[in-house]
Amino acid sequence: MSLFVVSDLHLGENLVASMFRDSDQGMRFADLCAHVARTPDSELVLLGDVFDITAAIPPPRGLSTFGKEMGVPVDDKPARTLEQIMAGIRDHNHVALDALESLANDARVTLVPGNHDRHLGETGGRAALDAAGLSRVAVEATAVRRLAEKIVVLQHGHAWDPSNATAGGGGEVMTAVLHHAVVPLLHHLAPRSNVSIDPGRIVALRPEERVVPVLERWLQPGTFEKFVDAFLELLVENGYLSRAAAWLATPGIIRSRLKADDDLWERSGHTALQALEGSKAIPGKPPPPDIFVLGHTHVIDWAVHDGRPGVQRLYVNLGTWSARASDAAGPLDATMPVLRIDLQPKTLEAQLADVSGKSRILQRFEVTR
Repeated sequence: MSLFVVSDLHLGENLVASMFRDSDQGMRFADLCAHVARTPDSELVLLGDVFDITAAIPPPRGLSTFGKEMGVPVDDKPARTLEQIMAGIRDHNHVALDALESLANDARVTLVPGNHDRHLGETGGRAALDAAGLSRVAVEATAVRRLAEKIVVLQHGHAWDPSNATAGGGGEVMTAVLHHAVVPLLHHLAPRSNVSIDPGRIVALRPEERVVPVLERWLQPGTFEKFVDAFLELLVENGYLSRAAAWLATPGIIRSRLKADDDLWERSGHTALQALEGSKAIPGKPPPPDIFVLGHTHVIDWAVHDGRPGVQRLYVNLGTWSARASDAAGPLDATMPVLRIDLQPKTLEAQLADVSGKSRILQRFEVTR
């Protein structure tokens, strides 16, 4: 048996600030689907945030006020159905989703929803997938696979991130504000002399709050201060933070919060290793894993836990297929990681590969069955 796993592709419908480009990542994903289809007894697990549904949903309040304050032609928008959003995502990602639909007709494909596509595991999610041509894609909150006597547990990982563990945690508001307010603002501004502004870079920032120090580099003095006030007001209007907190949210205080948010991948890895050793409960209470796989943080991680003599367990965080940025001007990370787990006659093997160009192996793991 062969298990292939990818996470955080962020297929969306916003062409002006897309985290997934169908002409680039879509072609590599189609290659992966074809490879899985050629591999006997195989399964592809889509480990959350494969569809960027939250980016397609505008903040329910305050867009018109933000537009007036900043002189940007943005207005409050009516809500759309989940089926309409998924149809839009399908229309903008034909290469990737045609390949996925074809694979699902020939092999097992399972989606484990993340915080950006949690909607597909809720009421109406099945109908939306069916309407997008993905009726044969199964949905599981947590995927547990038994390969002989070894157990593989696969979750997206947002359950350990307070901002994104629930719909009301604040992460969805930030995503909506970036896509429907900040990006339109940057497209509307006149070019600034001697400063290159890339609106699409905003949605690649991790953590998302980095938008504040990045825009401090990009915007004219005066415009930046005006933006911070309008940005914080929009977050208050939509429940991301209280008005009292907004009064205190200076750029300096926001920077201090960024440090804590940027440590998310380290905290996730520490928690996952505790789960492997049995001292931390895993959400959903799956059986104790030999291999524990997460996504969500957009940072690749790989750690081996040594248990009793001769016993090793593996933690993997899959990173993301979307270009990742942490600053205003540095190079984007274009890695496209794929985890493959194979059950051999005497061993269980796992390898993490980057399929963005010529496939290169990033990590390997092998244990005796």
